[in-house]
Amino acid sequence: MPDGETSSCRVVSVSPTPAAMSTTTISASSSCSSGLTVEDGVESPAEVQRTAKDPRRTARKYQLELCKKAMEENIIVWLGTGCGKTHIAVLLIHEFGHLIRSPQRKVCVFLAPTVALVNQQAKVIEDSVDFKVGIHCGSSQKSNSHSDWEKEIEDCEVLVMTPQILLHNLSHSFITMELIALLIFDECHHAQAKSDHPYSKIMKVFYNNNTGRLPHIFGMTASPVVGKGASSQENLSKSINSLESLLNCKVYSVENKEELDRYVANPTVRIYLYRVLPSHEKCATRLGEVMRQCILELRKKPDYRTSLESFQSTKRFLHRVHDNMLFCLENLGLFGALQRLIMGTVGFLT
Repeated sequence: MPDGETSSCRVVSVSPTPAAMSTTTISASSSCSSGLTVEDGVESPAEVQRTAKDPRRTARKYQLELCKKAMEENIIVWLGTGCGKTHIAVLLIHEFGHLIRSPQRKVCVFLAPTVALVNQQAKVIEDSVDFKVGIHCGSSQKSNSHSDWEKEIEDCEVLVMTPQILLHNLSHSFITMELIALLIFDECHHAQAKSDHPYSKIMKVFYNNNTGRLPHIFGMTASPVVGKGASSQENLSKSINSLESLLNCKVYSVENKEELDRYVANPTVRIYLYRVLPSHEKCATRLGEVMRQCILELRKKPDYRTSLESFQSTKRFLHRVHDNMLFCLENLGLFGALQRLIMGTVGFLT
């Protein structure tokens, strides 16, 4: 983070879009570059020549604004789940096409912290832009030498991988920072200054200490705070400051929440109330009788004194099931108590 800057989150102001305006209509003023202009439903000659996969066609206004900001400087986009952070990354990849499309030697590296996310994000990129995508994660690692990675970089324009693989390749000089035009961090909140996460190691060892040409950086997160204290303003400021410093980025979000609400589906919460039936008290009494009867039956076993530890363990289990069922009976009704009994029994038997 540049000296003198505060760690407060910056916002991109996006005016509400009229409801009648389609998201496929992109004005020249809100486009990331000057290539796409659609007015009155008529495509310009430049647009006719575009490839079939142009992510700007389906981009929302705030996504275009954030992409424009990401073209100007390294940024971290802080938006909630379902707000389309990945599409902003796809827009940015599209805009970097002149640097990564063959026969250029540079690539885009898209990092995701889990194998599932690597496969998921790779599919999104393949479906959204006309770039050849290579997938590298623990279950699909097949390149183990300089020549393997040279061929992979020659064949592919976007490499989606787990951070541990990039860290390994940087450590062995299979890939260098100079070969990466755009470096994208998904779930970038893992890159904290005091963390040993591969994201942190990549930045500390191979980016911040590098005197050569460095890649452009773009980060995405739904929450900049890792672990407990997400609601604390102090922890939030510290986490934003740490992210900005380590990733050499500025954190941006969207000021106009109405624009987000138009696209993000929020769940509808319905609360159903029920009354406690008188029969519940009878059930509770009966449960106590059944538990005591079970304990008496255990005591009748001829070997219960020789296996006292097993007896005590079973007794504790019965008390635990009894207490849990009473709680469920009072708070969830008969059905909830029955489900708890089934789960407890299965857990005990396994």
